[in-house]
Amino acid sequence: MKLFVLLLFMFSTTVHADVYKCGTVYSEFPCGANEEIIKFETQIKPIAPEHQLSGATHQPSDAKIIGVITGKVVRVADGDTITILSATGKEKIRFAQIDAPEISHFGSPTQPYGKEAGDYLRQQVMNQNVRVEVEAIDQYKRNVGTIYVGGTNINREMVKNGFAWVYRQYAHDASLMDLEKAARSQRIGLWSLSNPIYPADFRKANK
Repeated sequence: MKLFVLLLFMFSTTVHADVYKCGTVYSEFPCGANEEIIKFETQIKPIAPEHQLSGATHQPSDAKIIGVITGKVVRVADGDTITILSATGKEKIRFAQIDAPEISHFGSPTQPYGKEAGDYLRQQVMNQNVRVEVEAIDQYKRNVGTIYVGGTNINREMVKNGFAWVYRQYAHDASLMDLEKAARSQRIGLWSLSNPIYPADFRKANK
């Protein structure tokens, strides 16, 4: 995994931080006897207004941005996973806080509205230059974060337009639930289905 430029707290200041190199993975947490500690001293810049959650009734309560990646979207795998080409190579990105309906993987069934979610996301981001505010690295070594095209928060757009659920286990921005409730009440996208299934439940049932 490529080394992030660690930045972005809400106040401009000089930050001293330790990053742990664990094989090819970089982390803010210790990872064992073979870790290598890399010290950073960097000028932290505030998040630009266009990259904040415009119109949100609640700001994230415990989100911590550990890095920022910019690049061009070269692949859309499904409604919540993309690949971008950055200055240092290809990076897989998993959208934070949202969960889109599943598509077929290795013979598993496609969930209703899985294809539509992927198609909609493709229309929004394919071949676009994006900014990813990374919150974590998941078990598959994907960057998990919020994706912006210009000033548009694509994670929010997926929920707002009924192409993704709020991922209950990992959500920290309460305004996403407001967007989901609005889409549900208007029967937009997946909410037009008679019995929409939470993607985590669908995955569990089809293991």
